[in-house]
Amino acid sequence: MIASFWNPTSRAKQAEVTARRIRSEDWVRQQITAARQRSLALKNTPVDALVSHTNRLRLAARELSRQAQQQPAARQASASEELFTSAAAAVIESIRQTFGIELFDVQLHAGFVIASDAVAEMQTGEGKTLSGVLPAYLKSLTGRGVHVITPNAYLAQRDQEKLDSVFSRLGVTTAILKEQADPSVNRQAYQADITYGPAHAFGFDYLRDQISLGDGSYSLYNRIRNRLHTSERIQRPLHAAIIDEIDNVLIDDAVSPLILSSGSGQQATDAELHRIACVVAKRLELDCHYVVDASQRVVHLTESGFQTVYKNREMAVHPQLVRPWHEYVTLAIRIKEFYRRDVDYVVSDRRIKIVDASTGRIFDDRTWSGGLHQAAEATERLPITAETRSLARITRQRFFRYYESIAGMTGTARGCEHEFASVYGLAVQPIPLRIATRRVMHPDCITRTMAEKWQAIAEETHQLHELGRPVLIGTSAISESMSVADALEQRGLTFALLNGVQDADEASVIREAGKTRAITVATNLAGRGTDISLDRISRELGGLHVIVTQRSGLARVDRQLIGRGARCGDPGSARIYLSAEDDLIRLHAPWIARLLVRSKPSDLHSIPKIQRQLKTAQSNQQRREAGLRLRLLKQDNETATLLRRQTHRSGSC
Repeated sequence: MIASFWNPTSRAKQAEVTARRIRSEDWVRQQITAARQRSLALKNTPVDALVSHTNRLRLAARELSRQAQQQPAARQASASEELFTSAAAAVIESIRQTFGIELFDVQLHAGFVIASDAVAEMQTGEGKTLSGVLPAYLKSLTGRGVHVITPNAYLAQRDQEKLDSVFSRLGVTTAILKEQADPSVNRQAYQADITYGPAHAFGFDYLRDQISLGDGSYSLYNRIRNRLHTSERIQRPLHAAIIDEIDNVLIDDAVSPLILSSGSGQQATDAELHRIACVVAKRLELDCHYVVDASQRVVHLTESGFQTVYKNREMAVHPQLVRPWHEYVTLAIRIKEFYRRDVDYVVSDRRIKIVDASTGRIFDDRTWSGGLHQAAEATERLPITAETRSLARITRQRFFRYYESIAGMTGTARGCEHEFASVYGLAVQPIPLRIATRRVMHPDCITRTMAEKWQAIAEETHQLHELGRPVLIGTSAISESMSVADALEQRGLTFALLNGVQDADEASVIREAGKTRAITVATNLAGRGTDISLDRISRELGGLHVIVTQRSGLARVDRQLIGRGARCGDPGSARIYLSAEDDLIRLHAPWIARLLVRSKPSDLHSIPKIQRQLKTAQSNQQRREAGLRLRLLKQDNETATLLRRQTHRSGSC
């Protein structure tokens, strides 16, 4: 219930119970052995026989659910394991018939972990997509619908198309959510046994259901608790969610709520005020007229700043004001100080498009709220659009906690165990590598300036290119990609440049990144979820070399990028580049910048403790972001509680 929504202690205990079970190596071995033995009986089974097998399992799953409150836990566990192994056997056979391959034990292991409502941490290239088939199939047997959630629409469509035949052989239907489709289209998609889609699509459909009964026939409290007639919903009640790249969906993206909004698309009535504020902001000086908190992106005017802003008294009573005049100026200062073109946003088709900080993705359908988007448009001298009106909102934390069952997989859950447990009740279980890694990590390359770093990256890339090895250069921002591209062009190197929206074209380029002499420049997680295959020559030469142009504020992002190479026992190597002008150092560890600037070039690689200090800066940044998400969740919980009390008070009058 909403009143007891924030209960981190009970969530953590729930995670502990799950962790004790899935950490038992004996249990895992028993489940895998039993599943493979059962699969032998199904080998070469016709499709209709597999469907019949699914129907028997479906009846067993529903009976198990019905008796859940009547039988002791031990008997329930025994029946559940019987269902686990029977379902796993059917999945093994269906995948064999569809793709002609056998699931690896590590994939079955991950499948059991996910089916137990936990997070499976699988290293990149270990086959997370096929690992998700077993839990999705198991959860679908109750007939209540399963949502397979991905970070973006491209991955959802790719996985649904790839696995539809596997599920069809099992007698299970799949569907895909369509972007900007009519509600009736997606309503039909939700009737499938398994529905694929990006995380935001599920959240926005949930919000549309909450506002669909605005005629007052239901109380607001019932609507926010998901109590709508089935025929009026787009979605069915939230049953089970299996989330790919679960750290990205539940943690990285959880820093901002899901907001369903409407806008006219017309010019803002206060457009001229934003333009004037932009001019005023350029005249104001840091520490004289205003002070900033860079970690929170907050601006405060000083007394001198207030006097300067209100020097023209007519602005205080301007007829087009929709907020106090000084707030327009503060918004313009925030854009000037904290938001950079080709880093935080891009300008395309005379529009501001937001760039995702953790992935480098460009979003067509997102805007900043509170006038910030309009301030950015004024700064870039673009048409200033009217602010959107919020119709409904929910934090991602609260939305995903409405599911009866959530689980998922990722390659980078380490470091997030506490947040997974306390917020979502999820245990994290690392899955052993199928084949020992052959990755070679070279020492970091440290420079004093960005310019020196771009030249050093170009030099290393040129040397490896001459040897025939493929190189993947991962940048943290679009502007960095362009700087690297300039340095490579100066050396006459040919390369593929990937920025922004992930689609089929980007995935095809990433797939070619492992070919001999290939050079690929991409924002951090471009092509995430796409395998990079080596050809015979590049494998013999040492495999893919990954260059990280600067450490991210989150160590998980660095690990994800480095993991693009040396997958599944392939050879490969990686190196991280640093400079005193990097964002992590400049914003969160300025003492390191001062040390690097004072050092001689020959001494940069022998500076003691710098790696430890950088890891500390990353840990501090992760704690700050976790604290921000925690505050957002508590505020959302308090708002929901107030709404519940207000509704009850109104109903008693």
